[in-house]
Amino acid sequence: MVDDEKPDGQRRVYVLPNELYERIVKFQEDKGYPSEVEAVRRLLDEALKSRDDIHMIVSRFLDRLKVNKIAHEVAKDVLVGHPLVKEISFDGEAIMFRVKGDDREVRILPTGEAYQRIDSREPWLSWETGYIPF
Repeated sequence: MVDDEKPDGQRRVYVLPNELYERIVKFQEDKGYPSEVEAVRRLLDEALKSRDDIHMIVSRFLDRLKVNKIAHEVAKDVLVGHPLVKEISFDGEAIMFRVKGDDREVRILPTGEAYQRIDSREPWLSWETGYIPF
């Protein structure tokens, strides 16, 4: 591994109460996951997503877009199935979405430009500055 490369994962060991472990095993069996590790990954990911807000979702989207330049694929990875995303739409190459508990609509272009608006009759404002882009 080159010095500036980071490992793709972290190995951690946690001690769990028996009752929690049994619930994880039951979840794994119910969902058909191939391993306890995959079941725990899914549970943690869902729990952490439920703590997100619109800023975290936009940030995650833009970070992934820097690596994967295909906005539709990033939308699939970041937005589809997210417990807070209530609406996703596509306008050409642009991805638009809304989240629960926030009136804003977000529009992200494949270039990484992000915009927001509260009302569809209003102009799109820059995500970063809140100003109308020139």
